[in-house]
Amino acid sequence: MKVIAHVISGAVIGITVGFMIALGFSVLNHTATFMPSTPEFVARFSNNLAATVASTGLWALIGIVFEVASYLVFVRSQWSITHQTIVHFIVTYACFTPLAIIADWFPVQDYLISYTIAFVIIYLIAWFSSMQIAKAKVRRLNQLLNNNQSQHD
Repeated sequence: MKVIAHVISGAVIGITVGFMIALGFSVLNHTATFMPSTPEFVARFSNNLAATVASTGLWALIGIVFEVASYLVFVRSQWSITHQTIVHFIVTYACFTPLAIIADWFPVQDYLISYTIAFVIIYLIAWFSSMQIAKAKVRRLNQLLNNNQSQHD
């Protein structure tokens, strides 16, 4: 039952984020109509509404991928942060990349390597940040334990 809640939550978040990004790009590019994705993607459809519906489905799927992957991976407290990050990276990369290609967000031949490098860099930053947060928590807990122990001595 919890997975269904995460699917719904992921879809809502994905649609919201996708719409806001598309709206932002439409405004920045001074388009006369809302562009739900790249011009190449929109051109595949008979009209803008059909492209928007397809984009909405992609945004929902992207949100579901990240939300469900996070739920299934980061609840595993027996896994190290590094293990969690690597598994999350593999799952999201494997699921998100085809969706980004379908959405025509980048030409595969030209940008797949740079896209992959950017994906790796983002995960390295997330892993490093998570490690720093965990280390800070351990230091705080150790301080509390040391303070508690010195009060009982």
